Amino acid sequence: MIGRAVHPNLLRLRGFCMTPKERLLVYPYMANGSVALCLREHPPSQPPLDWPSRKRIALGSARGLSYLHDHCDPKIIHRDVKAANILLDEEFEAVVGDFGLAKLMDYKDTHVTTAVRGTVGHIAPEYISTGKSSEKTDVFGYGILLLELITGQRAFDVARLANDNDVMLLDWMLV
Repeated sequence: MIGRAVHPNLLRLRGFCMTPKERLLVYPYMANGSVALCLREHPPSQPPLDWPSRKRIALGSARGLSYLHDHCDPKIIHRDVKAANILLDEEFEAVVGDFGLAKLMDYKDTHVTTAVRGTVGHIAPEYISTGKSSEKTDVFGYGILLLELITGQRAFDVARLANDNDVMLLDWMLV
């Protein structure tokens, strides 16, 4: 189903390979890696993302998520929106990738109930407490992505404890 979701801001499955021991998915090469990589692990010769690029990434990510939620039937709930799962093509256009935790949701449903999965720091509190995910779960993750784009900080960073700061970016921002 996800292979049929075609949008410029979604990673497109190109094909797959199967051997007796392996199953491989084939995706296009993303020349600039992930947003996480560009924000925190860029080579010294390359500057961090400039503000126009960050804005373009935010808008492209939003367009990709909007397509999953509003134009796919059934809806696709990503459930793991984070900087590491937003990839950047050769022109630094955002491409939402890694649909390993994605769930399909019928338009008549308000949520899907599942075991909680995702990445610490990006999981919506109501999803943690109820196991119910919806497009709102992705919107929370997108909000954390925006905080990461603005601050350059990780959503969950144990290193912040050394400075008596909060481990969670959201808590750190609210101080």
